[in-house]
Amino acid sequence: METSARSRFPDRKISETFLSFAEPLLQDLPAKGLVRHVDKALRVAYTAWNAVVFADVLGEDRYLADARQRLGIDPVALALVETLILRKRALFGDDARLIGTYEVRKTADGFNVRADARDPYTVRPCHLQ
Repeated sequence: METSARSRFPDRKISETFLSFAEPLLQDLPAKGLVRHVDKALRVAYTAWNAVVFADVLGEDRYLADARQRLGIDPVALALVETLILRKRALFGDDARLIGTYEVRKTADGFNVRADARDPYTVRPCHLQ
């Protein structure tokens, strides 16, 4: 039986992809409270990534609209999210996986991120973090 196009996803771990996507947010974070700062940055990246997947893969634009509306009062935050939306589409547009959950842990070298991928065709939005 042939695998459908919608069930084929990249072989790269979603945690590696997620960190690469969020890289601009993770640069120059203060060492004090690093894990907390990383988690805060990843929450923004998580929201942008999943909103783009819902919009571009499933045609559900309301998640992008919601993110934009919540951030609309802060032009800097809105510009950051718009940049992430463009980054997702330009550099990771072929990756249709949703990020289900993620966890940031402190390590001797800094931090580690564990994340799981979800198939957008089988996950309801309320099941995401």
